[in-house]
Amino acid sequence: MMSAVRAAVLATVVASAFGFAPAAQAADDPWQVLDDFRRGLESSGPLSAGFVQTFVPFGFAPEDGETERGSLAIDLPGCLRWDYTPPFEKAFLLCGRTVHHWNPGEPVGQRYDLSEQPAPGLDFFLLTTGDLRNRYEAELDAAEGNRLRLVLRPLEPSEDVVEVQVVIDAGDQRLRELTYYDAQRNENRFLVGDYRSGAPPGRFQPPAGIQWEEP
Repeated sequence: MMSAVRAAVLATVVASAFGFAPAAQAADDPWQVLDDFRRGLESSGPLSAGFVQTFVPFGFAPEDGETERGSLAIDLPGCLRWDYTPPFEKAFLLCGRTVHHWNPGEPVGQRYDLSEQPAPGLDFFLLTTGDLRNRYEAELDAAEGNRLRLVLRPLEPSEDVVEVQVVIDAGDQRLRELTYYDAQRNENRFLVGDYRSGAPPGRFQPPAGIQWEEP
């Protein structure tokens, strides 16, 4: 369960990248891209978006992957929330270092404290850029069209995360794709779009009436 939560949190945290540095800076230093991305995201105010997630096991074709859809709500540096639509309805809320996970309509949910967890990938937003330099190597690659690909690899890879690829559009500075790989080279790809300013009221509080269990 913790592995699944980390994977979901990681994917959405990075997929919440709504503001990157200008393309000229991106061509110079991947760490400057990441630093400007964090600053831009934190100053943008609450945001919403939609996503399509496709999980492709190693050795399978992309069209054979499993697809889910959902919506994002972002208010960094405070909180992130992502909700999956039916038939795989579930929700996650990350605020600070606490993750709430629940299935709508069920009386019991899970709450995780990430303070003592390594949280590879998720630590993009738990640590400063300076601290991240001690955990990751980063590089920039060209992508299709007017896009750039930011590739980050943990210096100490875990079973959950060995590589993260973030594709941004250099024109509008929006995230278009997020792909991350685990140690078995399974692929989890997110396509992100339909960006909107603001988020519904109460979106960043855990729902009332749920009993929270802490593993």
